[in-house]
Amino acid sequence: MHKELASKNNLKVGDKFKIKSNIYDADNEKQANVEIEVEIVGLFDGKNKKGVSHVLELYENNVVSDIDTAARLYGYTEDNAIYQDATFYVKGDKNIDDVIKNAHKFNINWKAYNLIKSSSNYPALQQSISGIYGIADKLLMGSLIFSGLVLTLLLFLWINARRKEIGIMLSLGKTKVDIIGQFILELIIISVLAFTGAYFAANYTAKGVSDNILTNINSEITKKSEKEGKSSNVGGGAEVDGFNRTLTKLNVKINVQDVIYVGILCTIIILIALGVASYKIMKKHPKTLLTDIE
Repeated sequence: MHKELASKNNLKVGDKFKIKSNIYDADNEKQANVEIEVEIVGLFDGKNKKGVSHVLELYENNVVSDIDTAARLYGYTEDNAIYQDATFYVKGDKNIDDVIKNAHKFNINWKAYNLIKSSSNYPALQQSISGIYGIADKLLMGSLIFSGLVLTLLLFLWINARRKEIGIMLSLGKTKVDIIGQFILELIIISVLAFTGAYFAANYTAKGVSDNILTNINSEITKKSEKEGKSSNVGGGAEVDGFNRTLTKLNVKINVQDVIYVGILCTIIILIALGVASYKIMKKHPKTLLTDIE
């Protein structure tokens, strides 16, 4: 229920009230005349800033109910209720055309129903979301490739600087597996400390980075929209409220689960880099390692 409607009727969360079917509603084809007691489980807020042409556009008068209650008010049940339309939300990283294509595979009488892509009503918003996901994917791939190359180089230099130590350990009877195991243990200790520091640092820097990316994306979209608007020769009144709407805020959260996934991925990269860096030196004889000139 809307906060203003609840306030004017002295209602709050947990209160109960009755709603009744409207026998004069054109959609009430069964002429249902039932009265249902409902409980307020939450309040919402907001106002329609544009001109109102229909009673449904007065958000202050709206009550949001579950499907079963709405169906019963019109003489139906949840199983046999008839809907004029339904809105389905798609995750931002999903392609709407692919989702619609897959949806048509369901055993539904598609002669009676249509699936309409609504992203055309919010092109700027769609571009903003797609831009965020695109940059996020590129940043992830770029950081993985860059970190892999840097780690390989650093580990190569690190192991190369310890070749005499490796030669001594081999001369003392230690196996190559033992030496590699020692290196892995050292890297795990360093990695745990690095991941811990990175986790806390990311919480402070992620917001600033995401806001900067969002600002740049929205700036590009705005320039593109202005350019398209000038070329289309439409009047100022032709602009729709949602047409040029973009993302204004990003809520960035770093979950423990994400940290675990990144930790596992980085561990794999470290092991691969260690294997590449140590392969050549581990093939050498201990005497060769001890007599190598730096």
